[in-house]
Amino acid sequence: MVLAIAAVELPRGHVIDAVAVDGAPGQSYALYLPASYSPDRRWPILYCLDPLARGGIPVKRFAVAAEKDGFIVAGSNNCRNGAIAPEREAIRWMLTDTHARLEIDDARVYAAGMSGGARVALGWAQNGVIAGVVACAAGFGNEVPREIPFRLFATAGVDDFNYDELFQNSLDLARRGIAHRFVEFDGGHDWLPESLALEALDFFLGKVPPAAAQPSTRQKNVANRFGRLMARVQSDNDTDRRKLLDDMRGKAAKPEDSDQRRIARRVVMSTFIGAVEQGRQAMDGKNYARAANYFGMALMARPEAGEIWYEMAVASAGAGNKRGAMDALEHAVANGFGDRARMENEPLLQGVGKESRYRAALEKLK
Repeated sequence: MVLAIAAVELPRGHVIDAVAVDGAPGQSYALYLPASYSPDRRWPILYCLDPLARGGIPVKRFAVAAEKDGFIVAGSNNCRNGAIAPEREAIRWMLTDTHARLEIDDARVYAAGMSGGARVALGWAQNGVIAGVVACAAGFGNEVPREIPFRLFATAGVDDFNYDELFQNSLDLARRGIAHRFVEFDGGHDWLPESLALEALDFFLGKVPPAAAQPSTRQKNVANRFGRLMARVQSDNDTDRRKLLDDMRGKAAKPEDSDQRRIARRVVMSTFIGAVEQGRQAMDGKNYARAANYFGMALMARPEAGEIWYEMAVASAGAGNKRGAMDALEHAVANGFGDRARMENEPLLQGVGKESRYRAALEKLK
């Protein structure tokens, strides 16, 4: 549901998937207004930044907590991992539009981000206008600031390949005497669960105390083993890399939690996400053969990823590898890719459009 709202009053008490930004075609954000929202006073707001511009996901995660604590929540449908200029533009339009429509307390503006969105939120908050940040699945990296002018709620899933980064960030902040809260949850590279959303908002309101990560030999050993395995993923030849990732996928699928399973899940997802991002960067640079190689690595980690099989097909076609393109396209369809219009309108696939295998794959999408 996309709402282009002028004089119409914004609905309260449920998530709006997309509010169209006035004066900026193509820009929108998901929104939650508490049922008690009234323009007769100013309200705190949480701005959410998802790495794939899926604004509705974090807004839905925070909706119950926002209702209890009286927060507005907005999530950009345009801010995504990539060039900084479009990210800033999306944030600017979301800020402009929400301030035009709603009564917002500028002393209580908060930000939440996941993965690359967390890094953007943390950078944004350094200017002192953000009162607090929920940093999910990514932190400051290796450059932890000496001071932070905002409240920080840092959280990561125990299977997240960025878990160790956030854990170390928390230790570094604690050594400097910087109050913050670090919380882990069962899960991988994802937004915090709904059950932690209220804790995050309560921390901003001073209802929950700070709590740093505690030094752990177990965590250090897991981090070291993960690092060694990722070094092998990067340095091995394709045959050995495939064997390693097959082994990691098997261990990642184990039903019981263990250090071994946590490490395996981190290796699989880190390899997948890193290779996909590098492949898409290569596509942007029209280096199609290089992109196909990266997508191939990603598919060693997650061979069920139909979308990436499709991107592999496009890259292979762009590189002039018709057979590789057809193989990948058939795998894409077999693994759930179903966007017929996208396939028909892809310029790089025009060169294989007369192939019988292409027509057969297209037929399956009817």
